[in-house]
Parts: sequence; C-alpha cells; structure tokens
Amino acid sequence: MVTNAYNVTGSFGEFTTAIQSRWNEGYDLVDVEYGDGTWFGVFQNKPGGNGYDISGSLGEFTTAIQNRWSQGYHLVDVEYGNGTWFGVFQQDSGANAFNPASSLNELTTAIQSRWNEGYDLVDVEYGDGTWFGVFQNKPGGNGYDISGSLGEFTTDIKTMWDRGSDLVGVEYGNGNWFGVFQDTPSTNAYSSARNINDFTTAIKNRWDEGYELVDVGYGDGLWFGVFLGSTSSNLQSSAVNLVTTQLELESLKSIVLASQDVLKV
Repeated sequence: MVTNAYNVTGSFGEFTTAIQSRWNEGYDLVDVEYGDGTWFGVFQNKPGGNGYDISGSLGEFTTAIQNRWSQGYHLVDVEYGNGTWFGVFQQDSGANAFNPASSLNELTTAIQSRWNEGYDLVDVEYGDGTWFGVFQNKPGGNGYDISGSLGEFTTDIKTMWDRGSDLVGVEYGNGNWFGVFQDTPSTNAYSSARNINDFTTAIKNRWDEGYELVDVGYGDGLWFGVFLGSTSSNLQSSAVNLVTTQLELESLKSIVLASQDVLKV
C-alpha cells in the first residue's frame, strides 16, 4: 500500500501552507526540491516529529542545524532554492553530521572521511556555489556516483543495481548528476520528465505499480524522481524494463531538445 504524497506550489508561502496541511493529515515532509520556479515537497507517514528550517545564508543554516540537534531533531534533507537554504528534520533518526564544500573534489574527500567515521551519505545538495553533504549512521553499504550527462547517469544506475545498490537520492549541480546509493531490501526505479505535469503523471503511474516516491531532483530542464518498492522479484524485473523504456524515451527527447523556524511534534 502506497502511503506517499506530494505537493507542487509556485510560491514559498503556498509551500509552507501545504506542509502544515500534510502534517494535519499525518504525513511528514521527507524531501524538498526547487526547480523552474516551483517548490516540490515529498511526504510519507513516518514515525516521530518532523520539522524544517529556512535560512538566507549558509552560516545561519548551519547554526539552525545545531539548534535542531539540541532539540533531538536530525537533518535528513537539504535544498537550496531562490536564495534560501531549506533543511528537513526528523526526530530520533540516528547520529547526524554534515559537510559543506566549495568543490566537488572537496565533497568527495569529506564523504570518504565520514565513511571512515561510520557515517553514510544520505543527501547531497548544490546551491550558491556550495556542495552540501548530509550523513547518518545507517545500516547497509553506501555509495555515490557522479556523471556528466543524463545518459551516463542512467547507465551508472543500472551498474549500481547489478552490484546490489539502490538509488536513494539524486542531485544536479554545476553540470553534474550526483546519485546517492544504499544497499536496501527494496526494489528500485526512477522516472524523469521535461515538465511538471508529465512528472506528476509519472509519479502516479509508479504508485500504481506499488512504488513510493522518496526523492526528487531537478536539473538541466529535467524533473527526476527516485522510487522504492517491495522486495518482489517480479516487481524488480518490471522496474528494470520500465526504466529502460524511460531511458530510451529520454534519449530521444535529448536529441530533439539538443532564520524562520517551524516545528511540529
């Protein structure tokens, strides 16, 4: 059963109102993406308290994160959009760390250091010239992939699937697609679209197949959704076939197209 929801809004005020409405329905905010003038929120019915913080500068944002830690909340997702740093927090979600970096090389070095400390990478964001990594002490293997084109990225996703790792997060920044991978017992799929209406249709189609939306990225004029499903081998086979079809369609398209503090407990 899919216990998943999303909201698409054209203004930040509408977006925060939508978050409150979803909280009232029992959903927690798990992912935020800003692209093409649109705020996109992903929601799930997760246990524990949920909150968010917004900041106009990176310094204010990192201070807000530390304040949340003192309240028992941990950072699970970061977004930068329209001059705003946006952090999503979950209560009792395990040990937490973060690293801002001024270059991709600096970020990958920080990832290796965090792995050595026992942390897994759970989210990456690029904004205002900064790469930002979020880490937690999660079970299972962890990895990432950096690709300079969508075609290369989707090929790498299949390679990671063959190694037993699922795509759990996606980001586009400074000409690169960045994928976060985790060893999970779930099946995995993705969908992409060039406009928001086609993208929301793709989400509903994935819901019909038994998948839940877990992460959204926007870059190079493309909306990209990451989905996790059941452990059924039939569903995994279906996902591979469907994603292959999506990749073929996207390849054809590419050719043609050449500090506010809010808390809910």
